[in-house]
Amino acid sequence: MSGIDQFSGYEVIRAAMEVEKKGRDFYRAMVQRAGDTVAKNVFIQLADDEIQHLKTLNTLLEKYQDSSFWEQEPEFVPYLRLFNEEATFPSVDALDEALQGEHPDLAAIDLAVAAERKFANFFTRVTAIAKTAEGTKAFKWLAEEEERHAQLLLGRRSFLLRAS
Repeated sequence: MSGIDQFSGYEVIRAAMEVEKKGRDFYRAMVQRAGDTVAKNVFIQLADDEIQHLKTLNTLLEKYQDSSFWEQEPEFVPYLRLFNEEATFPSVDALDEALQGEHPDLAAIDLAVAAERKFANFFTRVTAIAKTAEGTKAFKWLAEEEERHAQLLLGRRSFLLRAS
């Protein structure tokens, strides 16, 4: 399969939307499982952020629909399916397993930090291949948002460590 650089702007935005949907679902699951109010509140905030990211991407998607529509469909569809598997945010089962340890909220935050950093990296890579100025700006913003999420989570992690 070709790399992400072989896909059209439309296809990349579709993949980014799948990332954001999985993030929203992941944080909603974490809200239900968090034992600490601080952790629960940060997961609520992050789920809300993912919804806002989806809205932004949906607006951008309309700008890309007229060009390069599904140029690489045979290769892209399996790639898009990866975003429905554990290749993105950890599955609910993986989350439940991590929460069985001595410090479940810290384990949940660690999973979230790893996922946010992975997607900051993903969006940084696609920034370089966006075919329009709007795409470059949107992907750069998303990379910064994902890194901001990682930093927010790390701050909450430090707070929880001091409190315990």
